[in-house]
Amino acid sequence: MPDGGTLTFSARPEPMTDSDIQSGRLAETYVRISVHDTGAGMDATTLVRVTEPFFTTKPVGKGTGLGLAMANSFAEQSGGALTIISAPGEGTTVTLLLPSTGVRELAVAPTRDEATTAINARRSSILLVDDQALVRNVIADLLEDSGYDVIQAGDAAEALDVLMAGKTVDILVSDLSMPGLDGISLIRAAQAQRPGLPAVLLTGYVGDAPLLTLGGSFSLLRKPVNRNQLVDQVEALLAKADAACEKSLEQ
Repeated sequence: MPDGGTLTFSARPEPMTDSDIQSGRLAETYVRISVHDTGAGMDATTLVRVTEPFFTTKPVGKGTGLGLAMANSFAEQSGGALTIISAPGEGTTVTLLLPSTGVRELAVAPTRDEATTAINARRSSILLVDDQALVRNVIADLLEDSGYDVIQAGDAAEALDVLMAGKTVDILVSDLSMPGLDGISLIRAAQAQRPGLPAVLLTGYVGDAPLLTLGGSFSLLRKPVNRNQLVDQVEALLAKADAACEKSLEQ
């Protein structure tokens, strides 16, 4: 609320409903925690994306775009839910519905997409590099939830140490802007150590795209990136690397 306003916090118990049962939420009672502001509100286009990791309407360097994404993930992992109601000129209400008692497990069959992702992942190992621990942990969670093993590194030097130690790494995922070696320099050094190593470069700066794609032996993804985009790219590069390996063995 850049022009000031009112924040209203509320909390109240709420019993389980039929919609909770249909959604797999089986706590006997919940706590509904709501925060309402009288700010500018959000339009429908923004509202549909606010829980995506790295999505933010703030200027570069002013926000990570992880607050609501982490709140949504926390709610789901707790057996609850997060809802957001907003409209231009009408403020915003964010509500967390959390179980207040133990939750009984409900077996839910994986969706076709989830099953396919788990099969395709084959516990491949990803070396994830980002100097921002909060961002790195969120991306790691997304990848691990999709069936991958993730090795985390806080900078290029640490990542290169991982490779030199001989650890299994099937693909490298790196942020562009980091202290010391940047993402491009890291990818080049890593591929010098391990020729053919697939790599994904993440950047939040749209203006970098034309330059970065020139002669780069990596795939470029611009932030904000969601799990499907990242996993699809990782799977495509791993499949391409597997095909190249099989072809070389046949020759």
